Amino acid sequence: MNILRELLNEIKTDDNLEKIRILCDQIFEEEKPNQKYPEKRPVGPNLFLVLEVPGSLQNEIGFLGLERESEGVYLVILFTSSQINIDSEFPHIIKRKKVWEINDDRPEKILTTYAKHYKILIGE
Repeated sequence: MNILRELLNEIKTDDNLEKIRILCDQIFEEEKPNQKYPEKRPVGPNLFLVLEVPGSLQNEIGFLGLERESEGVYLVILFTSSQINIDSEFPHIIKRKKVWEINDDRPEKILTTYAKHYKILIGE
């Protein structure tokens, strides 16, 4: 938690939204080599961070996303797709499987909550 606080303090802006966006971009770039399908992850204007996680079923791929729903409301979303859909050349189908709401706008709280869900899903 202290490391996260130090990283957030190093970002030269008072805008919490921008702090979250910058840190999420840094996290993704650091984790990108560990992602098998970084180009297949869900994308969107309010999706700040999406990392690959194991699916709960055999032949399923999961993605854990951090999305801004509205001011002060963020969502941690578990997206899933079948391995067959991911491996095909055609646009793949990704579904929202589970959503957790974060009613807070503090970057430290938002990123800590995302990290807790991520650790559970990867089995740490």
